[in-house]
Amino acid sequence: MKKFLFNVICYSSLIFFIQGCTSTTNNEIKTPQKDTITTVEKKEIKSQKSQNNLKKEEKKQIEIKEKKEEIEKNSKKSKEENKPKEKVKIVIKKVEVPVKSSKLIIGQKELVYIPSEKITLKGRIDTGATTTSINALNIKEIERDGKKWVKFDLKDEKGKLITKALPISRIVKIKRHGAAVQERYVVKMRLTIGELTQLIDVSLTDRSKFTFPVLIGRNFLNGLILVDVSKEYTINPKKNQK
Repeated sequence: MKKFLFNVICYSSLIFFIQGCTSTTNNEIKTPQKDTITTVEKKEIKSQKSQNNLKKEEKKQIEIKEKKEEIEKNSKKSKEENKPKEKVKIVIKKVEVPVKSSKLIIGQKELVYIPSEKITLKGRIDTGATTTSINALNIKEIERDGKKWVKFDLKDEKGKLITKALPISRIVKIKRHGAAVQERYVVKMRLTIGELTQLIDVSLTDRSKFTFPVLIGRNFLNGLILVDVSKEYTINPKKNQK
């Protein structure tokens, strides 16, 4: 009987011991599980915080970059506004427009026709001369019917002398530099340039030393003719006038 009780007590003690160990083991196992979950959560929180911080940092960097770009853009714009404007070169082209005019346009040299003698002589156009003059040789004053006339010779294109006599219109005095005052007889003569013919005062003088036997002055040009000094012998005189 005593042995039986002893065995029961031993067996009970063993059971309690085993239960205690099992309980302790379960407790030991459960505790680390709780600790493990907490650590993971902490890591996740830290990771989220880290990501949030990275996002904030990235956002700051983007904002800083955008501000820099804006500053650079404004600075560039300011420089362009303050930059001196380039001068625009204006090229003016000279265009010659033909002048429509009723006036006759002639060159500085033209052929002059003398209808009364039917001869054509070279003439120089001189806008500075008041009176037209012609080459005359053997000039001599004569009297006809109680009036003063002048007799003179003209040279034709071939150098042949043509004697002519006309009433004296007037006598002019020509002052020349370094020379004595010269008197010239002035007569009325009809001259033609192109289709224009006029009866004008012509002074008689020896022009043998000059290239042009006729010098056309303003008394032939006034109001009727324009002179283009860049041109020569532009028209032939009409020869059917008398």
